[in-house]
Amino acid sequence: IRWKNLFDQHIVRECCEKQLEQVRNGAKIIIVDISEAKGVLSDEIQQWFEASLFSNFAKAGLRIIITIASETPLTNLNAAEWTKTGTKFSFGMVTVKSKEEAAKVAMDYVFTPVTLFQRRRQRMCAAF
Repeated sequence: IRWKNLFDQHIVRECCEKQLEQVRNGAKIIIVDISEAKGVLSDEIQQWFEASLFSNFAKAGLRIIITIASETPLTNLNAAEWTKTGTKFSFGMVTVKSKEEAAKVAMDYVFTPVTLFQRRRQRMCAAF
């Protein structure tokens, strides 16, 4: 997902819900490219990430969210909030500086087997 701006919170939420659909359909990795994005997410969206979106990502089997850092320091500070929130869940959260670095991290996750603990945790989450 390549973001140009984070100003319109309705579009952000709609896009995130579409990402959730993709994860439910089998996607295991999300790459969020905010390298050219402007703006920040509202507190309301950040709270929705924690209360709903991220737990649904975990239940659907997401393995990692990779964020490509922004050229804008304020946007990066805001992204650090969702990254911190995401660490509470069963998927990985990584911030990188480039598309190339994101591709390398993604490949590492593709070829790293899920541990027994992660599978057990996924089954437990799916039961609720």
